[in-house]
Amino acid sequence: MRATPLDLILAPRPAGRPLRASLAASTALAALSAAAPSLADQQGNQIEEITVTAQKRTENVQDVPISVSALDGSTLKELGVRSSDEIAQFMSNLQIAMPSGKGNQPIIAIRGIGLNDFNTNNAGPNGVYVDEVYMSSPSAQTFQTFDLDRVEVLKGPQGTLYGRNTTGGAINYISAKPTDDPYAMVHASYGSFNTWETDGVVSGPLTDRIKGRLAFQHDQSDGYMENLLNGKTENGANDYAARGIIDTRLSDALSLEWNLHMGRVDTRPTEYRQVGTLAAPFTPCANAAILAGQCTDLYGYKAPSGFYQGNYNRDQNLRVDDYGSSLRADYALASVTLTSITAFEYTNKYHPEDSDAEPLDLLEIDYGVKSKTFTQEFRAAGGGETYHWLGGVYYLNEDLSQNQTSRALIDLDQVYFPGIGNGNALIGTGLSTQRTAAYAAYGQTDFQVIDRLKLTLGGRYTYEHKSFDTIGLLSTETNGAFPPQTPLYNAHENLSNSDANWRAALDYKLTDQAMVYASVATGFKSGGFNGGFLDTNPANDLRQLQPIKPETVTAYEVGFKTDLFGKRLRLNAAAFYDDYSNMQVFNLVPAQAAGALPVQVLDNAPSATIEGIELSAEAKPLSHLTTSLNLGWLQTQMGHFISGLGTSDVEDFTGHRLPLAPKFTAEGLAAYTVDMPNDDLVKAETTVSYRTKQFFDVRNDPLLTQAGYWLLNARVSYMTSDGHWEFAAFGKNLTGTKYLNYAVNLSSPFGLLEEVVGPPRMGGFEITYRY
Repeated sequence: MRATPLDLILAPRPAGRPLRASLAASTALAALSAAAPSLADQQGNQIEEITVTAQKRTENVQDVPISVSALDGSTLKELGVRSSDEIAQFMSNLQIAMPSGKGNQPIIAIRGIGLNDFNTNNAGPNGVYVDEVYMSSPSAQTFQTFDLDRVEVLKGPQGTLYGRNTTGGAINYISAKPTDDPYAMVHASYGSFNTWETDGVVSGPLTDRIKGRLAFQHDQSDGYMENLLNGKTENGANDYAARGIIDTRLSDALSLEWNLHMGRVDTRPTEYRQVGTLAAPFTPCANAAILAGQCTDLYGYKAPSGFYQGNYNRDQNLRVDDYGSSLRADYALASVTLTSITAFEYTNKYHPEDSDAEPLDLLEIDYGVKSKTFTQEFRAAGGGETYHWLGGVYYLNEDLSQNQTSRALIDLDQVYFPGIGNGNALIGTGLSTQRTAAYAAYGQTDFQVIDRLKLTLGGRYTYEHKSFDTIGLLSTETNGAFPPQTPLYNAHENLSNSDANWRAALDYKLTDQAMVYASVATGFKSGGFNGGFLDTNPANDLRQLQPIKPETVTAYEVGFKTDLFGKRLRLNAAAFYDDYSNMQVFNLVPAQAAGALPVQVLDNAPSATIEGIELSAEAKPLSHLTTSLNLGWLQTQMGHFISGLGTSDVEDFTGHRLPLAPKFTAEGLAAYTVDMPNDDLVKAETTVSYRTKQFFDVRNDPLLTQAGYWLLNARVSYMTSDGHWEFAAFGKNLTGTKYLNYAVNLSSPFGLLEEVVGPPRMGGFEITYRY
């Protein structure tokens, strides 16, 4: 692996070395709330107010009777957040796993709610919105984060105001808007593994009534995984993104905002860390031997011992192209504001996955997906001093197609003896098209019942129709060759779902700076189809083709929000209980016989319960010091749930914890600023996050588990007195913690675990110029 001087300085600590207690104690005292505002401009003694649009209007987050965590654009940049999956490190009870690595669809779990399906046709139960536009395709839900005004994470079902599939929560990304005055910024950084990052902004008035903003970003990196097969490095980056916004004031009452954006990923796909699970062909190792790295895969290959090493034989690039545009119109009448948001999103992805992470062809899969989505929302809002109302209609149309090819056991003859691959080695292709049409009407109102007591009532009706067409083709090895593929299955399915959801909340102002609230809300996620490969056994195909039912939830929450001591201390807390019915789950069923392959099953767990507590505390004891802490406790449990392919191979998951649901989470940051004699500014920041043990699958497989771990980051910056220049040095994962972001068990029949590793220790320098 090529190493830079930074790599040598920041070499990872030895495997298994614990985080020192003194370091844990000092960083815990320096923790910052994930909801903390940017500290760049804080020079007073008060904590800044945070404005959000969680309820589709601008409000102080302390006045919103729901759980909302927010990070503004300056804080995101200071924290080094470059991709949407990285925000989870700074939000309690939020996990974002990347089962196929960077550039691919995420698995988002808010308060333990997520769908761990890595196929590209099944959006999870947490909505992702960019400038109020729903990202329907899972492949479009991971993107470069640049030039943002803020990101908001809404926890709990959002069935009243938001588009669809929000039983768990919603994540809103809000772009920075065109400015009234000319503004420009350019930022560049260089770091470990020859990583270059650049981004910039130009903004300002074009005419008296037209403002514009243009932003771009480009990231390039050699990567941190060492490919021993060819001496190259993997898990790098080559990403481009750009966004243009035109804000036009046609009259005092009518304004238009046109948003045009694109993103591209063109680099080698994420390579997995492979762990063997067999002592001999079809003879499993004990778990202790597997975790000690003493076993091999089906071909007898033993992966290297290095955590960031492997032997990878594929050299095609991952290519993802995202394009989109939206037009927002706001028309202000005397007492009513009318809003229209029209949007189109296009995604085209080709992912050549080296699934086996070994030098021969044991398992390789090509994932191809195209998605075209059109959405239209109309809404009206109004109100006075003691009440506010909002109502609207929503429409979504998505056309998604998949083209997937798997090659399994291709080199079986080469490893063992000629002819053993006959009837075992195979090439399979799955072609599918999914069309979705969703309609909704919604409304919400809040009004003052008596002095300081406010009641919020909301409702939404949703109807959704999906059609799913799939064709399977298969070719098995015959006399050392692969004949043309022949049809294996051909199916056409339809599914229609509808549901009415509601929300009721009471909040009471104890004082002007303290509020308590209680709410009950329901959520709905429509049913769907298995978009993965179907089995070669027709009986299993019928099971896989069964559409899953809609999932529903009733969520209860109580909490308080308060600013104390002249807004020097902010304390927020929430306790919640969620009762789920027909929770949608994904299960990768191991192969049931020699020569068979794992089978992907989508299923409904009849019930599941989630309870937890969240606490955030932010303090500004000195004008130059801000410290805060976010804590989350989560208890998840499935009810009675038995799943499988038939009657003889079922498994009992009753009482299991949900995937990606650690029991405890903690995040924080501390920032201290120093005024220099020449009025320049020096700032030191430290961030820390902690996750306890979590599982990556519904069966709570001990081999698919990540133990508790800490991550520690730091940044020191120097800003000139005129605010034009900023120089900084940063470090990420300073303790060199080795951890997994996700893992899949392919023991039967391939004899391996497929692991997505978290990035190692890295550091760098950056420079920013603002005009």
